Amino acid sequence: MAHQSGETWKEKGGAEGNSSRVNTIVERLRDAQIRSNSPSDFEKALKDAFDFLGFEAELVGGPGDTDVLLTGNIGQESFKVTVDAKTSSSGKISENQINWPSLRDHRQMNQADFVVVVGPDFSGGNLEKRADEYSVCLLKTEELIDLLEAHSRFPFTLTELKDLFKGNGRRTSQLEDLLTQNASRRGFLEQLKVVIEEMQSVQDKLGYFSRDSLAVRERIEELDISPESISHIIELLKLPFINGIQEVPNAEEADKYILTIKMKDIANIFQQIAAFLVEDKAEKGGTACSASGAESENEIPVEEKKLGTKYFDWFVRGNSVVALARKDNPYEHFCPIEHFRTILEKVVEAFKKQNVISALVIFSLLEGQDLSPERPFKGKAEDYKIRVALGILEIEGLIKWTGSKRPIEYMLSVPLEELEDWINSGEWMKKKGEVSLS
Repeated sequence: MAHQSGETWKEKGGAEGNSSRVNTIVERLRDAQIRSNSPSDFEKALKDAFDFLGFEAELVGGPGDTDVLLTGNIGQESFKVTVDAKTSSSGKISENQINWPSLRDHRQMNQADFVVVVGPDFSGGNLEKRADEYSVCLLKTEELIDLLEAHSRFPFTLTELKDLFKGNGRRTSQLEDLLTQNASRRGFLEQLKVVIEEMQSVQDKLGYFSRDSLAVRERIEELDISPESISHIIELLKLPFINGIQEVPNAEEADKYILTIKMKDIANIFQQIAAFLVEDKAEKGGTACSASGAESENEIPVEEKKLGTKYFDWFVRGNSVVALARKDNPYEHFCPIEHFRTILEKVVEAFKKQNVISALVIFSLLEGQDLSPERPFKGKAEDYKIRVALGILEIEGLIKWTGSKRPIEYMLSVPLEELEDWINSGEWMKKKGEVSLS
């Protein structure tokens, strides 16, 4: 969780205060990064930026030492990062502006695990080679700003941010990966909202809802909300301090529930929780409601899906494969090319053993494996990458959906050799795209 200052939720203005604070930091970063005559301003802005991200950030800045020292305080997994702030009126940091041996000394002096240089941008030449030689991460100011803005919407964990500093050189691909994971987690909020709305919709027709009646709803299928996730949301809303779901009393069958609270009142409860956790005075709120009806579950229509995937287009941007989901209000999912290749290899491996595969099959093949050198697969947090790969193969006509929904399963639509040729040819890497939806 993010490191908290002494300010209360009210003093920060809640979410609006977070946004205002980020905007101020962003303005300072953009202004100070090109003012080489006042490097301390950039150092102070970086200190505040990393503090906002949850680090214990210390402004050092003395001669012979690092500019900013970060501590990620997560128990036995805690780590330290030395930050070297580089300004340039031209907007580019050259190799000669970086004292590489000093960076190594700063790391040893502070017993740090990682070193990062932050600047407006970095020139070519041998800079990348030197960064690799001295185990230094290169982070552009705008990339840090992307992190700040994403963090203000849905906080990163320090464990996630630690991964950003692993490895050397530019962090563009790793950053895109991290931002996509963050967006995927923000997607859980959308899932929560949709499930609650569908609870109400089913309840309005039946007088109650069940896990099974929710699982077949079109919107829930479109978002790939699993039965497990539905169960988690039900259990969340059953907690005593929410008390938003009750089991139907004296029901002949188990798994029948009533939603007893409106969406706005659930939102109010979470606002009160946020205020209480940062020692603000919470106001009481919440009203109960119920709905009734007489239709049977079988009378709720479900439209047929035409494709197994939710993705409708894709392309390669930089070092990542980008998949576009949902034509109405679309969003992007990034998957580093190296990770994409590994997943495709597992798809081929799976088809050599069986005729029908699913994301679960590929997931099991990736468990305990590396997606790229020294970069292990992180399990459920990255299962969207598997769906991206399968979706792209379906879009390209290489695999086809069997019609199965729980789980979504695929079979080959071309000979396996043709799929392997498509993967190995690398022609897919030429599918470039520049349009961003962010």
